[in-house]
Amino acid sequence: MLVMFTARRLKPGSWEQFRRAWDPGEEKPPGFRQAYHARNIRDEDEVISFGLFDMTEDEYRSWRGQADAEENKRVDSMSDFVENEHVAGVFEVIEVVEQ
Repeated sequence: MLVMFTARRLKPGSWEQFRRAWDPGEEKPPGFRQAYHARNIRDEDEVISFGLFDMTEDEYRSWRGQADAEENKRVDSMSDFVENEHVAGVFEVIEVVEQ
């Protein structure tokens, strides 16, 4: 399983515009399971977003190779509402800790 994760500081009051720009619509990546957006309770403009994907690294690279232009366009539209990005990447799940 892979996790696509980003921690961002949004431009003040731009959550709704950012959220619309983030939305991939019906064309979600293969293996998509769910995504979360979480807001810092002390600062509503600090947001983390992460999605869970049931795919291998090779499958991710194949998809990204095919969808690169479209994904770059989506990321560019989000950047209009982002002040800075602290951390971003695609991470492989190496352990699951359950209740």
